[in-house]
Amino acid sequence: MKKENILASYLINLGEEVFNLLLAKGAKKEDAEDIIQNTFYKVYTLLDDLTESNIRPWFFRVALNEYMDLKRKKEQRNIYLTEGIYSKLQYTDGEFDAILNKDEICDLLKDIKQDYKEAFFLKYYYDFSYEEIATILDIKVNSVKQKLYRARRSIHSKIGGEH
Repeated sequence: MKKENILASYLINLGEEVFNLLLAKGAKKEDAEDIIQNTFYKVYTLLDDLTESNIRPWFFRVALNEYMDLKRKKEQRNIYLTEGIYSKLQYTDGEFDAILNKDEICDLLKDIKQDYKEAFFLKYYYDFSYEEIATILDIKVNSVKQKLYRARRSIHSKIGGEH
């Protein structure tokens, strides 16, 4: 089998896997198809820069980022910091995961570092495990935990400054 055919076959399987993931995360079929098509286009434009070891996490990251952007655009609304949100952010890490109202927190994440925001959304908005996030972002599990800690700390400091 030619190298190009192997790559094409691999990308098709990867596209199907990510497509199914997007559907499982709540994407409409048409949106998931568009996202996968756009991701394939980006893969082919960057093919020389991608390697066998980074193409899979890169594909996941690009597709999921596009899905998050699409979802945010569709859900744009005014979010106000209420006492309820503030009190939810006073919990420990374990409690934080269980009680976080995912939609209310989006506005507080606007200004934090992109990699912290990615990890935060994957964990608390899309309910991925630490291990899944590590795979998607192509980092170690401890780095995921560190990014999540820093994202939460950034949110705490923002709220602390407002009250």
